[in-house]
Amino acid sequence: MFYNVEDCIRFIESRKRNDRSLENMYKLCDFFGNPQESIKFIHVAGTNGKGSVTSYLRYILCENQNMSIGTFTSPYIECFNERIQINGIFISDADLIYYTNKIASNLDVLLSRGIEEPGFFAFCTLIALLYFRDKKVDLAIMEVGIGGLLDCTNVITPLVSIISNVSYDHMNLLGNTLSEIATQKLGIVKKNVPLVTIENEEINDLIMRTCKEKNSECVIVRKKDIEVLKSDLTETVFNYKEYLNIHLKMLGKYQAENASIVIEACKILKQMGYKIDEADIYNGLEQTFWLGRLEVLQEDPIIIFDGAHNIDGINRLYEFLLHLKELYPSYKLRLVLAISANKEKFKMIERIQSIADEIIFTTFNYKRSEDGMILYGASNHQNKQYIDNVSEILELAINSSPDCINCFTGSLYFVSELRKLFFAMTNK
Repeated sequence: MFYNVEDCIRFIESRKRNDRSLENMYKLCDFFGNPQESIKFIHVAGTNGKGSVTSYLRYILCENQNMSIGTFTSPYIECFNERIQINGIFISDADLIYYTNKIASNLDVLLSRGIEEPGFFAFCTLIALLYFRDKKVDLAIMEVGIGGLLDCTNVITPLVSIISNVSYDHMNLLGNTLSEIATQKLGIVKKNVPLVTIENEEINDLIMRTCKEKNSECVIVRKKDIEVLKSDLTETVFNYKEYLNIHLKMLGKYQAENASIVIEACKILKQMGYKIDEADIYNGLEQTFWLGRLEVLQEDPIIIFDGAHNIDGINRLYEFLLHLKELYPSYKLRLVLAISANKEKFKMIERIQSIADEIIFTTFNYKRSEDGMILYGASNHQNKQYIDNVSEILELAINSSPDCINCFTGSLYFVSELRKLFFAMTNK
């Protein structure tokens, strides 16, 4: 039995990773009364943008004060409880302890019945499902962990499936081609359940064919229907079809794509009887905030944290920073980079370093972090250095000249560590 949340989280974190046995997840759910059968869901997959899409949806649906909306996301930025929320409120320590004990106390019984113990992500997913069922949420938005087809969350049958985008990440698990990766993500498409996604010429046919086989409506957002009117350090403004002058706190032109996907999902939910009016969509999108995604922590000098952790994320960050340098032509860009060892780190460095006037490599405090000296050695940038102490780099950024843009990126785990340090150092 666990009596404090630290021991509880330590136990969950110690469990095996990459638990991709969907068959076993069904057995686990069955043992605990099939909580997934008592909840209405939206299922969100994608290489990048899952968290933003989930957050947009939650804000829009919470505009209706009578709705109770659960969200399950990963990884966390502030604390473990962030993974499981209802109407933006983290699961309490007491509830986290309760559900962890509920599962952990049955591990021996599970084994005696030939059911494997849940690994880390299966454990988290099971807690979320039990919690959402017991709290009787009106709707739960479940974010896929990795892929889709074999992901633990794929025990659910949603009202709507969403794939935010498909790009290269987790190739050791999902495949080395875009079609292979897309096939895994399209594994969340259920019979007669509509799918909303963004166009991608390389896989559009595969998407439409998969939906046809499942007799599922396929809504593909076309980029030509999105017109970005403004993208800077304060907001993103865009038009999408009949929705004009939409304002987002979320920065980056790509957020207009994520928001457009959400608009289409809301149209489907409206057809199903959910009360979502135009004002809910405008207000919800404008209010949405998601930690660690082009997050401006300080304006003078500029300090930005972004959790770009794969090639697609780095490409999107590159585009934003290039646009930023056009807006502030006299400013210098200092890039601070730390990347997980299992990512395409050398390709990421090659892509992003060309935009920087200065680049600092470092190592974050997590077992997946690549040694910053290895990253330093992979770079051919003319103005590079390695600094081991992250606090020292933050101090450098905080006290840099007003014409310096400081961007910290490469991993959401890195961003999580940075935010804690930044607020401790600045007392904000």
